[in-house]
Amino acid sequence: MKFSQSGGIAILLFVFAVLFAGCTGSAPSEPSVTNPQVTATVTTTTGTPAVTPTSQPATTVQVKATESPVKVFNGEYHWVEYRENNTVTLPPNPRYQWEYDITMERSTGKYGGSPAIHYKVTTISDYGECCINNAVTITKNGRISVEDTYYDPSTNRLLGGTTTETIKGTAKPATDIAADEKFRQEDKPGGEMGIEPFGEMNITLTYEGTEPVTVPADTYTAARKYSGRFRDGTPITFWVAPGIPVPVQYQFPNKYLDGIDPFQSYELKGWG
Repeated sequence: MKFSQSGGIAILLFVFAVLFAGCTGSAPSEPSVTNPQVTATVTTTTGTPAVTPTSQPATTVQVKATESPVKVFNGEYHWVEYRENNTVTLPPNPRYQWEYDITMERSTGKYGGSPAIHYKVTTISDYGECCINNAVTITKNGRISVEDTYYDPSTNRLLGGTTTETIKGTAKPATDIAADEKFRQEDKPGGEMGIEPFGEMNITLTYEGTEPVTVPADTYTAARKYSGRFRDGTPITFWVAPGIPVPVQYQFPNKYLDGIDPFQSYELKGWG
């Protein structure tokens, strides 16, 4: 088929018109993009915001059981006997040790017309006498002292009493013990037994477990050990045993005695 020249020109013009129209038309719209929706939750509080604690490793703390007060003279008894060991350094001499035999008897009665608990403490010791050519003569059981004290049964207040002393059979005049309205047995070591033998010590005593204790009365394989301090700071340690109404042993340093580092220990001999 042959085309005329005029027809060919017309076709070319038509093509140009179509192309021109495509180039000058409006640009196609971009496709819409949907962004993912992020939901934020906000909690408003009026107090301190909660904080999640940082995890810490577990720590084991060993705590000793503390009992206060602890009964150290407890139960029914009428008498108790101890061996007292005293050690002290008296310059220029070396450290010296000596022993006493102490018996305490407990009874009820009256003092000055009022009901009272009576404690009679008898201390027997050797007596040294100087001097023939600087030699010291020791008399076995040559010194005997007796302390009679009376206490109010409800308050343990000291009502009064006396002390007497006999040396080599010769008695000295009795000495009065004055009443004490402010008496406290926990203040400091004192008396022939170092402590007043009441039912309890009103100081904190820390339980330190059990250990064997051998004293003249017996060997106690599982004596309970307690330690504490008088109110003046003096440390004291007790050992008590099941079924025994008194301590089987107690000891403490006594700064109120003469010499350097005086130390007292009381060991049970018997009770009843």
